[in-house]
Amino acid sequence: MSAKGKSIVIRGATVVNPDAMFVADVRIADGVIEAIGDALTGDIVLEASGCYVSSGFVDLHTHLREPGKEEAETIESGSRAAVLGGFTAVVAMPNTDPAQDNVATVQFVRDRGRAVGLCEVIPSGCITVGRLGAQLVPFEQLAKEGVTLFTDDGTGVQDALVMQRALMVAQRLN
Repeated sequence: MSAKGKSIVIRGATVVNPDAMFVADVRIADGVIEAIGDALTGDIVLEASGCYVSSGFVDLHTHLREPGKEEAETIESGSRAAVLGGFTAVVAMPNTDPAQDNVATVQFVRDRGRAVGLCEVIPSGCITVGRLGAQLVPFEQLAKEGVTLFTDDGTGVQDALVMQRALMVAQRLN
């Protein structure tokens, strides 16, 4: 956000947070909010009357398509679009090729997101292998990798018994 070693003051913006909305200045130094108040000083001052400042948004349903379908979207291009829209994190849907139904693919998506470094990329895992609705993914392995969101995005699980088993595993894993 800020130039190395310089502070930025966003002056007179409406600050939006879960508790209240109020007009204030916001000082950012080295990418971190340093102060919120009145008449703040900084190396760079941006007049923001009539504008809003809030925490970053999270897109819970992003089709990054990488790996396998990079002609449609990449982790870099999707992250760039997200950041331009005010998003600081995106959840990558598992409809990639290969699908995010295994630890290696989930690690690839997470590592690529970190390498791009524009926003947090949170991989979701498939519910079933290949999003085919039949065989459950290795939930335990994916959960150990940090996956907390599971979906067969775009196809859904059509078999009620398979979905029931998935929900039971999810409950057990909390």
